[in-house]
Amino acid sequence: MKKTSVYDLPTRIFHWLFAFLFITAFAIAKTVDDESPLFSYHMLAGLTIAFLLVLRFIWGFIGTTYARFSSFKLNPIDLIRYFKDAVITKTKTYLGHNPASSYAAVIMFACAIGLAISGILMATGGENDSLEEVHELLVNIFLISVIIHVVGIVFHHVKHRDSLWSSMLDGKKKTGLDTSGITSMRPVAGLLFVFLFVSWFGYLITSYDSSTQTLNLLGTELRLGETEHESEFGYEDHNEEYDDD
Repeated sequence: MKKTSVYDLPTRIFHWLFAFLFITAFAIAKTVDDESPLFSYHMLAGLTIAFLLVLRFIWGFIGTTYARFSSFKLNPIDLIRYFKDAVITKTKTYLGHNPASSYAAVIMFACAIGLAISGILMATGGENDSLEEVHELLVNIFLISVIIHVVGIVFHHVKHRDSLWSSMLDGKKKTGLDTSGITSMRPVAGLLFVFLFVSWFGYLITSYDSSTQTLNLLGTELRLGETEHESEFGYEDHNEEYDDD
C-alpha cells in the first residue's frame, strides 16, 4: 500500500483548531464558575469556532477534492454497509471521508453552529432555561460524536493497520487504490487560514472589555459573564433589581 496525498493543509489546520477550541471551551465550562473572568474565554473560544466554521464552509466549496462537501459519503445505505462490513469483514477503502467520518463531521458542524447561535442569544440577554437546555444538549451530542469518532479511528487502525489516525497529521492515507490523490497541499491557503484565524481572535480580544466582561461584536454588545456594578446601594449583581420603598 502506498501513501497518497488526500487532506490539504487548510483542512488539517481547521481540524486541529476545531478540536482544540472545543476542548478548551468544554473544559472552561466544566471547571470555571460563570462569574469568574476566566469564563469569558469559554465564549471567546465558541465565537472563534464559529468563525472557523465560516472558513471551513467556504473551503468546502472551493478547496481540493477531498476537502469539498461533495466528496462526503452521506448515503444512509453506504453508512449501514460500512458498519456491517466493519463488524463482519473489512470496510471498503475510501480515499477521502468514509461514510462514518462524513456523518460525524456533519453532526459536529451542525452542533457547533447550534452552540454558537444559542450562546450568542444568551449573551445578548436572551438567557433562559430553554436556551441553556438546548446548549447543553448540543454539547452532549457533540461530545458523543467525538467519542464515537475517536473509537472508530482506533478500531479502524486495529483492523486495517493503515494508520488512518495519521491522515490528519501529514494529509496522506495508505491505499491500494490506483489514484494520485490531490496534487497540492495548498500551503499558501493554509497560511492565509492561520492569518485569518489569528486576526479574528485578535479582534475578539481587543473588542473585549474585561472590566465589564462584555464584547462589542460587530456593533452588538455581548455579555460574556456575570459581573457586579456599583450603585447607590453598594455593589450588586448586574441583573439584580431593587425597590425604592
